[in-house]
Amino acid sequence: MISWPVALAAAREKLRSPVILAIGVWFAAAAALSGRLGAPREAFSTFGILFLLVLTLALGSGLLSDELDSGHAQLVLLRPITRAAWVGGRLAGAGIAQAAILVGAWLFAAAGAALRGGGALSLSVAVLPLALLWGFAWLSILCATSAVLPGWTNAVALVLAGIAWQMLRNGLPAIFRRPEWTGALAEVSKYLGPQDPLQFAVQPREGLGPVLYDLCWVFFAWLVAVLLFNRRELGRRRP
Repeated sequence: MISWPVALAAAREKLRSPVILAIGVWFAAAAALSGRLGAPREAFSTFGILFLLVLTLALGSGLLSDELDSGHAQLVLLRPITRAAWVGGRLAGAGIAQAAILVGAWLFAAAGAALRGGGALSLSVAVLPLALLWGFAWLSILCATSAVLPGWTNAVALVLAGIAWQMLRNGLPAIFRRPEWTGALAEVSKYLGPQDPLQFAVQPREGLGPVLYDLCWVFFAWLVAVLLFNRRELGRRRP
């Protein structure tokens, strides 16, 4: 369930943010300097992945909690709109802003590759919706954590959790002198968050699993966000 007026307002809010606009400009510049047209990862390789991560963190930071802390959410929810529709609207709005920047980055990548005499366009076109799915899956997780964590701490918590897991993954085999654990922990890592679906563009059979897995993450995290938000007390406002 999505409130589209809320979604459009959230998209405008995000796209007017100087920080997000700056990230978008750098993302487009990195994409324009990326590999040749038709390469499977095109604008979303090397530095592109880093900018996609930073962009997603910026868009999802305080996605719900900022509105609660300011009291704006309480005012909006006085209207005939359900909490689920408001959460869906905030998430969809951030997704619209993310999609706008990703499409812009892809266009810059296509233009840069064309100027360098790039080849087939079909693979690059196929990569774009996959990158949108990947980014939106992470955005939905940030939305869920923003339902319980204040301000931008949801983004920090996600980054710290990733760092902690990498330290655990690399440290446990060495601490316990069990090198055979390395493979098992690497396998576990694949299921601790959305997976890279871009391989689907060139190998649909092998890449279908990550695509379906990311779709599950989107709807699961979205549902969790709604359930957590429904349990919040909206009458209180931070000073």
